[in-house]
Amino acid sequence: MQNLSTLTKSAIITLTVVGVSAAAIAAPVLSTKATTSSSEAVSAIQSKISLAQAIAIAKQNTKGDLISAEFDYDDDDATNEYEVKLIANGTSYEVKIDADTGKVVKSEKEGLDKEDMAEYSAMKQAKVSLNSAIQRAAQSVNGKVIAATFDLERGQSIYDIEVVKGNQKYDVSVDANTGKILSSQIDKDD
Repeated sequence: MQNLSTLTKSAIITLTVVGVSAAAIAAPVLSTKATTSSSEAVSAIQSKISLAQAIAIAKQNTKGDLISAEFDYDDDDATNEYEVKLIANGTSYEVKIDADTGKVVKSEKEGLDKEDMAEYSAMKQAKVSLNSAIQRAAQSVNGKVIAATFDLERGQSIYDIEVVKGNQKYDVSVDANTGKILSSQIDKDD
């Protein structure tokens, strides 16, 4: 460092300080994200209403075919809800249900676009129901299902299921035509 100019030395020191500061700032953010994921898993397990019960409540409120259901944890205002989506007559209905009381909090509807209709059509042709896929995923992990959606991945109809066990979330993929578990792994995205 003896042959470097004072300006170059200052730039190196500044970049080093900035790098260390960025790492110090990022560490709590990563820790917070892991804590949030763990908190969501714990909140889902402790909720009084199961995903299956939330689906039944939504179907009482709105008639239609189930296309997705998920637990929604909001750390900011400490609310736990299920969002259940159903389709009937070209319209999508989203029903939000309190995860502790089972009360319908909100219900919205909107028309479907071409892509949504194509995905819905593929789901209607699936040989395994979303409810059946939920049961298989729960059994495979021996946990509580908190989210389930239909998806087309590379032309294959699958159900993406999130299951919590302890403070871990698992992503489970179920073939929508055979019911076979395609993959089951700890969710590393949260």
